[in-house]
Amino acid sequence: MVFIVGLILMCVLVWLFADQIKKYPAYFYAGAFILTVISYIVYKNVTMSEFVKTYLLGIFTTGTLGIADFYIVMFTGALRNGSPLIKKLMMIRGELSILSCILMFAHLAIFGPSYIGMAAKNASVMSKSLLVSIICGTVLLIQMIYLGVTSIKAVRKKFKAKTWKRLQRTAYLFYFLMYVHGVTMQATKIKSADKSALITIIAYSILFFTYVIMRVRKALLAKYKKADALKVAKFDKIGTSIAGVLAVALLCLITIPQFSEYAEASERIEARKKEAAELQAMLDALEEDEEVAADSAENVTEVAEENASEEASSENASTTVDSSNASSSNSATTNTSGTGSTSAGSTGSSSTASSSAGSSSASQGSSSSTGSAQAEATRTYKADGSYSASATVEDYAYPIVVTITISNDKIVSATANISAASDLDYDFAEMAAGGLSASGYSAVSGATYSSAAIQKAYNAAVAKAKN
Repeated sequence: MVFIVGLILMCVLVWLFADQIKKYPAYFYAGAFILTVISYIVYKNVTMSEFVKTYLLGIFTTGTLGIADFYIVMFTGALRNGSPLIKKLMMIRGELSILSCILMFAHLAIFGPSYIGMAAKNASVMSKSLLVSIICGTVLLIQMIYLGVTSIKAVRKKFKAKTWKRLQRTAYLFYFLMYVHGVTMQATKIKSADKSALITIIAYSILFFTYVIMRVRKALLAKYKKADALKVAKFDKIGTSIAGVLAVALLCLITIPQFSEYAEASERIEARKKEAAELQAMLDALEEDEEVAADSAENVTEVAEENASEEASSENASTTVDSSNASSSNSATTNTSGTGSTSAGSTGSSSTASSSAGSSSASQGSSSSTGSAQAEATRTYKADGSYSASATVEDYAYPIVVTITISNDKIVSATANISAASDLDYDFAEMAAGGLSASGYSAVSGATYSSAAIQKAYNAAVAKAKN
């Protein structure tokens, strides 16, 4: 949808300012460069609404205006010779090519390094459509540099006419790769049920196949211009009709699978929304558990301090009582020595029996307590049940929650909730989650950051189950 808006806007600007572009190209180059630099800075540093980011800033950051301008340059070569439109556009075709390259700056600066780096690290595991798009984009960048530079008049004059034409004919490869890059990149967005991506694929396909028919027709008519006019006209009608049918067939072949992918993605997105709600509930529960644990620790500390204070007071009181009893006992012994001796002997015997019984009882209680303690000590985890912990994926800033289930003092299951991953990251997170099982976690090659987060969350969940 953004592409269609950008294409209409670019057509209007070229139509209104064609003469000015021819007379003062440097001003338009400078203006385009300033706008792209500003859009890059704003994109990197300013938070904005989705509408502004997509439809206003997006025409620069996604390269929409640059791509639209390239399509104008492309169609200029396919227009009928002598028509008013080709006369208007052909005189500024070189300037439009340079302008297109400048308008692509923000898009290349924002997405180029990250996507090329992603392909270099994870080419073996990333989706085929995204990988093809990145490869085409890299080749396009190289072509865009030399085609743009050789479109400058001062540089063009240094080439022989045949050499320059031969070099510029590689633009046909550029147009093809531009189409493939656009379609495959939008195909990755369809996986997130992006309706505008589906519309953009249809628009790209209609434009490209229309261009191919027009350009081939123009080349054939030029080749056989000296042939019989009636035969040429007849061939033109038949050939164009056949080409049109083939183009429609190709369009259906390309777009119908995308409709199916879009329907599947819509169902998948709904399922992920439910998972996201579950994830949020887990995160909230974990936060509450942490708050409860902090409060419990604080309460335990306060109780320990109170107990220590009470024990200190009790010891002081006990010391005072013992001193008083000792003093009274000494006094009683001095005044009643004979009677006290008999009583003392009898009492001593009784005390011994009592002490023996108490010792027996204490021994039995101690034995019972020791057995219970030993049974507790043999457990690996504090109790059966489910324990969860979360970790944030480095550089991508989305959480993953790992939940383990303990039964009979063993981990019987381990699952990872990855619903917070973005559409482009989801495949990597899903791949990383495949290494998680009840026996532990094995890191997955090609999903380094997701694997590290899952390992961290798993370890934290196990630690929580043991504490």
